[in-house]
Amino acid sequence: MGKIPSSENTETFIMRISPELKQKLNKLAKRSKYGGSASSAIRVLIENASKF
Repeated sequence: MGKIPSSENTETFIMRISPELKQKLNKLAKRSKYGGSASSAIRVLIENASKF
């Protein structure tokens, strides 16, 4: 695994998902409110869910 760039995000989250779920995640990530990447979509979803 390559070196992760230094940033304010210091934690790593690894999750195994099915190819079908990965396709759905990538499709969801293309929406503008999710930032364009699967990682940013997951961050947005977690942050929104933690508000409740």
